[in-house]
Amino acid sequence: MLITSSRKPSAGTRTLCKHLASFFGCEYFNRGKMGMGEVLSLSHGKPLLIVGEYHGNPGSMVFYDHEGYCVLSLHISVLSAPSSHTRHSGSIVSIDGDCELAHAICDLLFREKANDVSPLSMAIAGDRIDFKEDGNDLFSLRIKSHRLYDGDSDCN
Repeated sequence: MLITSSRKPSAGTRTLCKHLASFFGCEYFNRGKMGMGEVLSLSHGKPLLIVGEYHGNPGSMVFYDHEGYCVLSLHISVLSAPSSHTRHSGSIVSIDGDCELAHAICDLLFREKANDVSPLSMAIAGDRIDFKEDGNDLFSLRIKSHRLYDGDSDCN
């Protein structure tokens, strides 16, 4: 997966992007003036996550599949942020939860929905996503709303 932000991200949005990239062991880059075509071409057939803002804070996460189609949009707020981040490259992330959103994220990230061997997990329940390592909370997001797309409509 490749992670980037809106064009002029706040410090909080850049920090969340870095934490997400560290958690998933993937690349984060500053978008700058790049248009969507350029951003999608940099993903090289991997899923893409764009973190957007609302009033200067992280406020949305839009996921694109490996073909560049918008598949999931989340409106979020940060409940708790980590004080530091550790690089977790190569670690598999398990997706815990039995809801539509958990299944959609699992399918998008091509990760196994299991909790038995991975030290890293995303617990998705109700209106929260908790990012955990060895059962300890790293950071949490509140899901204000979400929308799944068929890949043929615009995420806006």
